[in-house]
Amino acid sequence: MIHFLSPGAGGVRTGGYLYNARLIEGLHKLGRGVSTCALQGGWPIPEPVDRRRCAEQIAALPPGPIVADGLLWTGVAQSLGPSVARRCLVLVHSPLWREEGDALRAPEEAALAAAARVVCTSARTASDLAIAAPCAVIEPGTDRAPPAAAVGGARLLCVATVTPRKAHDVLVDALARLSVPWRLRCAGSLDRDVAWADEVVAQARRLGVADRIDWLGELAEAELAAEYASASILVHPARYEGWGMALAEALARGLPVVSTPAGIFEARSEARGSAWIEVAAADPGALASALGQVLSDPRRAASLHRHALALALPDWPRQVARFVEQIDAMEVS
Repeated sequence: MIHFLSPGAGGVRTGGYLYNARLIEGLHKLGRGVSTCALQGGWPIPEPVDRRRCAEQIAALPPGPIVADGLLWTGVAQSLGPSVARRCLVLVHSPLWREEGDALRAPEEAALAAAARVVCTSARTASDLAIAAPCAVIEPGTDRAPPAAAVGGARLLCVATVTPRKAHDVLVDALARLSVPWRLRCAGSLDRDVAWADEVVAQARRLGVADRIDWLGELAEAELAAEYASASILVHPARYEGWGMALAEALARGLPVVSTPAGIFEARSEARGSAWIEVAAADPGALASALGQVLSDPRRAASLHRHALALALPDWPRQVARFVEQIDAMEVS
């Protein structure tokens, strides 16, 4: 039995939670037994009472390998005995210090050193951490989807939780600089950092673009698929992106992409500029210029569409099989 530890309740639709869900689904399809355990606490750094309670829950798990989400691992690893930590594979979606600040870098790296193995979801994430434990990179898979049909239009889509790292503030600033027609649809929770989300919405009002931005909140799978199908451009302004599952979904559909750097691009650098347009993070002028190019030139949009469809992206069955190899390499009882 494989025990899968998740931070808090499931059901949210961030990239990390979706990756975990697809792994669990794939493991079940391969006939591997999986039990899931949602650990409640103020992750990534819980209160001491929650840390102790969660450590006791982990220690009490029946025999078998344990997969721990990296969001919770730093907060609980110090409370686990070595015999329990040696049963654990840690799944790192994005370095904690990139979201929470540099003070978490040393604790995160120390916690990862205690694990039996580490899997990072991109080479970019792995390179951002000094990982002493055996480490593998397993990128997210991508589902086949119908090609984008609205390429050449003015409908922008941003798929990202509204938090400082995702940089919707930079996007709003960039859009206010455009002289060509556009409309933006933002799919992603506004509840993770309510104060920040309120500020970005207020910023849109101050800059006079609020009436052209639709804040959709977190969408179900079918609803999000409909947004991809009707979009003309996927725009991703993040200050840091370890991988970018929304980017992969867009590229798989041939949707023109304008984005800041992301892990998905680093392994496919030869297609930069042809399959997507990449701009520097936190630069609204550069983002506005790139968006303006695609919005005003249907031929440029069509070229991005063709080259994106030609990209080779990994599928989920292959990535799940690679994850199983990492599980089976662990010597646990």
